[in-house]
Amino acid sequence: MRQSIFRGLVGMVALFAVPAGAFAAQSTANMNVSINVTAACSVAVTDVNFGSVSAATLSAPLTSTAAMGGLLTYTCASSNTPALAASQGQNYSTGNRMKGASLGGFLPYSLNLPTLPPYTGAQQTAQITATIPAQGTLPSVDSYADAVVLTLTY
Repeated sequence: MRQSIFRGLVGMVALFAVPAGAFAAQSTANMNVSINVTAACSVAVTDVNFGSVSAATLSAPLTSTAAMGGLLTYTCASSNTPALAASQGQNYSTGNRMKGASLGGFLPYSLNLPTLPPYTGAQQTAQITATIPAQGTLPSVDSYADAVVLTLTY
């Protein structure tokens, strides 16, 4: 009986005494996992178009309505309160001005930018209006335009 136990033990030792070269080789490498989450907003706006008005209409201030455009639509992936700013436009000179296409005259205007509420997680809208102040001297009959850049900071 002792011999069979001894033979069994020798067999087990032989089984576990496999030479080191019998296993596959190993190499290791480190891997980093990271992500950079940035705030992002998409923004769109409709142009403000006062349409066609008689020169006499401009003897009083004229402010755009929602039907005339100026609808700002934005969606942000940020919980910050966004802020809206406008450039001075292409024809600035002590104020915003639209330039006449044919005669090159100028017609002053101002933009009324809304204060934007904190972002809610859904698409939001705000109305931008433009005002042409009363003109002491009526402008020349022409098509007037300007271009401004709106910047949404978030």
